[in-house]
Amino acid sequence: MLAAPVTAQDLQGHGGPVRALAVDETGRIISGSFDTRAIVWDGPVATQITRHHEGAVTAVLPLPDGRFASGGQDGRVAIWGEGPEPLQSEKWHPLPVGAMAVWGGGIASAGWEGRIALWSGSGAPRMIYAHDGQITGLLAFRGGLASVGADLRLRFWTGDGAPGGEIGLPAPASALAVDGDALLLASPDGALRVVTPDADLREIALATRPLLSVVGRAGMIAVGATTGEVWLLDRDTLEVTATLKTGQGPIWALAITGGEVLTGGNDGLIRRWTLAGEPLGEGGGAPDPTLTNPRGAEVFRACAVCHTLTADDGARAGPTLHGIFGRPIATAEGYQYSEALKGLDIVWTAQTISELFEFGPDAYTPGSRMPEQRVPSAEDRRALIEFLKVAAR
Repeated sequence: MLAAPVTAQDLQGHGGPVRALAVDETGRIISGSFDTRAIVWDGPVATQITRHHEGAVTAVLPLPDGRFASGGQDGRVAIWGEGPEPLQSEKWHPLPVGAMAVWGGGIASAGWEGRIALWSGSGAPRMIYAHDGQITGLLAFRGGLASVGADLRLRFWTGDGAPGGEIGLPAPASALAVDGDALLLASPDGALRVVTPDADLREIALATRPLLSVVGRAGMIAVGATTGEVWLLDRDTLEVTATLKTGQGPIWALAITGGEVLTGGNDGLIRRWTLAGEPLGEGGGAPDPTLTNPRGAEVFRACAVCHTLTADDGARAGPTLHGIFGRPIATAEGYQYSEALKGLDIVWTAQTISELFEFGPDAYTPGSRMPEQRVPSAEDRRALIEFLKVAAR
């Protein structure tokens, strides 16, 4: 089976592999990437782009009142509201944050050094030594926590952080998820293991290559592998109901919403699939390719998650591109620019737009909140500019 083609419904905005995915209670998608950014999505539109961590964003966690937390390769946990800067940011771990979970009125985070930080909402977190070596999974479970580590132990913790028992595992776990009372473990040996409420361990071999991610919801399990394949299974029977050939390289992150499966891969995309395993069709947030050359419209799709093309659509995570040619940088009405951008002496022309995507925003517009997005091909840059000349005028 060939990989499904990328569609306009897929989320394009990250400049590196998608490492973490979560869905909040309102249905918003939160993603974290190797590109150091966390993005909040409303459908296919990026409504908030954050850049704070020194290194990859390795975990994201929805919180009450529209907030969310991000954990990074830098060992730091940041809590976000709606603004461009975190409400709070602390380095809790000397090594990367492997996973996070809601704990009581606060947050629990697991570090690769084997400790879990328990933060009640104020002050410094309380640290517990949970595993010998890296913690690969952490989640809220039965009023407390469950964690899994490189020491082949699945451990349980009470609501106050006390040990609550453990189960030995036959192999390491790459990721941990929960659906109802069942704990789901994806393993580097290619097997999915399910721990039932009576501590029975069931397993199914899915691949000869490592499994990287797992998620469960309402009786459905999704498991992703290094090969780009994702298997959808019935939780009770462990029967495979569909196999997705994503074409994304390693699938680092998965999520299930009420009616979709989301896959985050090495290509920086978040792909959207039906629960039957079919890619969502064309439509939604991408511009009509008939406006100009099809290649230019295709290149613009990575921009469409943050930018509109018409004057009446206003700003998304970035300003509208309507009237971009001849406009000085940081002057579009209705958008709050960073002070760093306001100090740059750039007028947007075919040349400067081409240079922006040739060298990348980090080098060309330092201080910008724009995701690091380069277009190495000169032919693709020309196609994008010709598209904008027609679509953004």
